Amino acid sequence: MSVDFQIDNFVAVLTLNNPKKLNALSTNFVEEMYDHLADVEKKANVLVIFGTEKAFAAGVDINEINTLSFEQALLNEFIDYKWERILNIKIPVISGVEKYALGGGFELALASDIIIASENAKFGFPEVNLGLMPGLGGTQLLTRIVGVRKASELIMSGDFIDAKEALRLNIISKTVSSSSDLKRETLDLAHKIAQKSPTSLRLIKEAIQLSQNTGCLQGIKTERNLFRSLFSTSFKEKLTKEFLKR
Repeated sequence: MSVDFQIDNFVAVLTLNNPKKLNALSTNFVEEMYDHLADVEKKANVLVIFGTEKAFAAGVDINEINTLSFEQALLNEFIDYKWERILNIKIPVISGVEKYALGGGFELALASDIIIASENAKFGFPEVNLGLMPGLGGTQLLTRIVGVRKASELIMSGDFIDAKEALRLNIISKTVSSSSDLKRETLDLAHKIAQKSPTSLRLIKEAIQLSQNTGCLQGIKTERNLFRSLFSTSFKEKLTKEFLKR
């Protein structure tokens, strides 16, 4: 098994654990992730993704790519709908990144809602150096965060950036100094969020994602309707009454 998975107090933790290949994302690796995440929303309020001390994930498995033609990749749906499970998870996703988040590993982190990184983390899209390009959402996700020109520079050059620069570009939320701090800070935040209303969390995530894919006025209108829909939840009833009793 290349993936470890456990749930504690409504926090699901998925750990990529194939250090010999720096957690390269092969078809089998993605299938393992998919199997664990197929119904994660029914069991947890937050998902955390970790790699190992050697790497978060160093991209798609080049050995596998080397054996595939265009036709084979297309007809076999190479890292296709199962990968998209990551993009479609309805609960908050937090990635804790150490060392390398490159190519598909960078895309996995970008598919998260929050990224916390060690100071030694490196991010980048080296695909262009192999005559390739990002194929798991990188051109779309990074552009929405850093803008067209900076995304173009990073993707077209194949250059890496460190955690300090990633923080400056708003790619990551915060940096920490060590592996132990990374685990602690990431899990502390996950458990804090997991205690909130699961209905609110799902609708907040939906509204934020909508902000990246629609016009502002339409987004505000949808947000308002999502806000109103929470009026009927048991969490709103309970928590507002508790607040008013203070």
